[in-house]
Amino acid sequence: MINNRSFLRYLVLFLFIWSVDFASALCYSNGYAPKNSFDLRKFSFTAKDSKMLPGLSTEKNSGYNCSGIIKDEDKIGKMAIVALFYQNGCYTDGQYNHRNYKVEWGKVSDSENEYSFDAYRINEPVNKATKFLASSHCLAYQFDKKQDYNLYELEGEKINKVLEIDANDITPGEYFLITEVKISSFSGGKIYFVVPANITLSIYNQYSNTVEGGMVKQTPLANVYKYRYQTNNIPYDNELSNNANTRQYFLLDDRENHVGLIWQDKENQTINYSLFGSDLKSENSVKLPNSNNAQLVAATIDDASNLYYLTVKEKGKSDGTDLVTIHKTNSSGSLIKKSLPETSKSGLNIFHFGNYMADMQYINGKIGLFIARTMFASSDGLNHQGGIAVLFDANTLEVLRNFGQTSGHSFDNYLTKNADNEFIGIDLGDNYPRGINLHKFSDSQIHSRVIYTFKTEHGSSAKSPAGATYPFYSEISSSGKKYYKWSNDNATYSTLGAIIEEDDGYVVVFTGEPDPNGKSINNSRAGNASTDPRNIGFIKVLKDFETKSGGGNVVTDDIILSKGISESGGFYTFGGRWSEQRNTGVQWLTSYRDKSIASAANLKAAKLSDGNILLIWEKYAIDGYNYKYLSTYTMKIDKDGKDLSGAIDIGNHVRLNRRDEPLVIGNKVILASGSKAEKKLELLVLEMK
Repeated sequence: MINNRSFLRYLVLFLFIWSVDFASALCYSNGYAPKNSFDLRKFSFTAKDSKMLPGLSTEKNSGYNCSGIIKDEDKIGKMAIVALFYQNGCYTDGQYNHRNYKVEWGKVSDSENEYSFDAYRINEPVNKATKFLASSHCLAYQFDKKQDYNLYELEGEKINKVLEIDANDITPGEYFLITEVKISSFSGGKIYFVVPANITLSIYNQYSNTVEGGMVKQTPLANVYKYRYQTNNIPYDNELSNNANTRQYFLLDDRENHVGLIWQDKENQTINYSLFGSDLKSENSVKLPNSNNAQLVAATIDDASNLYYLTVKEKGKSDGTDLVTIHKTNSSGSLIKKSLPETSKSGLNIFHFGNYMADMQYINGKIGLFIARTMFASSDGLNHQGGIAVLFDANTLEVLRNFGQTSGHSFDNYLTKNADNEFIGIDLGDNYPRGINLHKFSDSQIHSRVIYTFKTEHGSSAKSPAGATYPFYSEISSSGKKYYKWSNDNATYSTLGAIIEEDDGYVVVFTGEPDPNGKSINNSRAGNASTDPRNIGFIKVLKDFETKSGGGNVVTDDIILSKGISESGGFYTFGGRWSEQRNTGVQWLTSYRDKSIASAANLKAAKLSDGNILLIWEKYAIDGYNYKYLSTYTMKIDKDGKDLSGAIDIGNHVRLNRRDEPLVIGNKVILASGSKAEKKLELLVLEMK
């Protein structure tokens, strides 16, 4: 028998369940029905016809041969290809243009049989320019109606919005030139299709009006998820330009273990702070002060969730002021403090920042900064480049100490903290010294050592640009290439991954260019013409490295804990002086042998909750200066570099910028990106198993 109190309890429970079901039904009726996160919509291409398009048609221009006539032999379906104007004309005879593009015409359709669109696979040109590429070819499309369209690319099972096409630019029945898609640069084939703008395509589950996502890959190591958030801003797009020198996304862990992200609109320079819900299915953003529309280059967070970020203007005043600004705000974006550190020659000596690197870290009321920059002219009249380490007071934002140069010609840096609340980091320099440089600093002093050094390309003529003449370098010369005993090589043949503290030392992971024997100081294989690909390197360094022997470009046995390749060598400087080099304890975790087939890039590393380390990188095929993205990979290693998983392909949904760093919260490793065309912010999540 149910008494009145029990009856009321059951009635409340019934009403609660009914309200949840009703709300769910309402969501379903509005089109927000959640799917199983495994069931992403898949798109595929089926060809029904093909044709070799020679590329004889040209755009309309005042230059030579630019008639604007699109010839029948360059048409298939509603698509055509057109040669573009270059300097003084449109070239189609094969000397200054590529020729013969195989184009397949068919349909792109989805796995749920809801959509089907005309689509075209455009393959790379069969015949390359016999002299050099002047006129590129682009796509042209014949639209039936004067309305807005979107151009999409099908990449595997993923669709990417490439371009919005305005109805005002369309004349029905005439060909519209899609100059943004240069097919002359294609490697392999790409599939394109156009869709009326009133049709929204997505492979993802819709969580709300502004958030979508789902699982994009299952592996034995991790499940990979992507979450996408609609914004009114233009975020940086890793997929379009993933080799940017500067950092773009700054992932932060607030005091409640929520994911925070500082990022900048790439068109209007607005700086945003986005805070995500615990399930990552919601996002709220606030704008951060940036009154002079400067470039965001570094950011960090303190224990009270106050934000610190560094901005740099394109050009400051002639006296070196008003160039760099440090901001401190609360998590709501309200300004707490702003400071303009002295950047004159007698201060931080920052003449120009450009596209270099900076990194910030907060520790106990202090801010550490690594920053690379071009300096004011020195006594030789030149503006030299180098990196410095600086310490700031987190309350006043005033400079406490400028530790000076970390490396000359500093092309990369990475800063974190150790268990003793000291700043620990690495930077990459091509000289003074030449190598990956490990740094540790606190309030009053800095300790630095080279922990990995690399090969050097030497002069190919006896006379240097300075007018001095040097001897023949027979040891590295061959019948096909002669070298001389001087160098001026700015290449570093390596990139930074991360530095991670372990109980017995510091793990440093990076990419380098070992020869087939694993040696990195083989000067005969320097220069861009080398076939040596980038591989992932591992070194473990003693924590008290500053107490040990050695210096310069020589890595001694007593600072290295890892067991691996040892080698000695050196290079001749610009002035012809011999500079000794040595590596030891280097372990190579990948074994790519030909960069035209595979090479590692954009390496990231994260310390996992189980104590092991996760590596994430992209694999490219490289032909000269042409880079073809292949896929993204992960590997789990232990603190001694032992491979625990093998290299695991996680697909093309996870695209990486050169220097952005992952964030670890619990069993999740999080990365950030964005879609420029769709104005969507993206979080990429590897949920470890």
